[in-house]
Amino acid sequence: MMKATRLKLAVIAGLLAVAVVASLRSTTATTPPSASDSAAFGVDTSNEERVIGKYLDDLFSYQIECHQASRRQALRTADIDPLQRKSDDLKNRLSDVQNAVREVIRKLKAANELDNLDSAFLARVNDPKRRAFFQETNFKADLEYAAANLSSHKDEISLPLDSLRKRAARNAAPYRDGAAAFVTVAYHPPTAMFGLGLACRLGQVRLKLIERNGGNIAHAPATCDAISCACNPGSGGLCTGAPCGGGATQ
Repeated sequence: MMKATRLKLAVIAGLLAVAVVASLRSTTATTPPSASDSAAFGVDTSNEERVIGKYLDDLFSYQIECHQASRRQALRTADIDPLQRKSDDLKNRLSDVQNAVREVIRKLKAANELDNLDSAFLARVNDPKRRAFFQETNFKADLEYAAANLSSHKDEISLPLDSLRKRAARNAAPYRDGAAAFVTVAYHPPTAMFGLGLACRLGQVRLKLIERNGGNIAHAPATCDAISCACNPGSGGLCTGAPCGGGATQ
């Protein structure tokens, strides 16, 4: 029962996260901290955050395209092939992200900042809503999990393609007069379709690194809301307060 509930939540979270990332490409590189932001403390991990951020942006974009493909009336294998290439790329790049997280840990250990990471980080977060969100997970534990277990999430990336290919096979009718006919069938998103675990876990790491490096996640509201909705689909976006999925369009 618990597993079924988690899978259902994964579907909802994935679909809702898709709805809030139309302008996702905002990172710390394009949203520098303002004078009112907290200054970065300790060792610089901005390069590693950019690697994680680029990957997470591409993951969400891939999810959006899978969602859009799922809504087509007649889905063909040729429509899925570009998504397969993106899926393979995301799987291959997981090792780069894992190495970036490991480098963050190495830097923090060398600077004797890892053991008290959470207390030092939370002491700098003044916004009550953001503080409550960050306290849902442990920063140090998030990093250690990502450094050791990201490869175990590869199957999550493939789930939407597996479902789309099954639908394409059902749609394909016998050839008539040398041309393939297609039929429309009802489509139901597969459970855990959008990899809630991967998006949420990496997202928590990314947002915490942004804040730790002196940025302000409020300057990247689409990213901030997408990640918070992936983790907590039943609540509003962390930075804008908009309902998760409320802005979904056809």
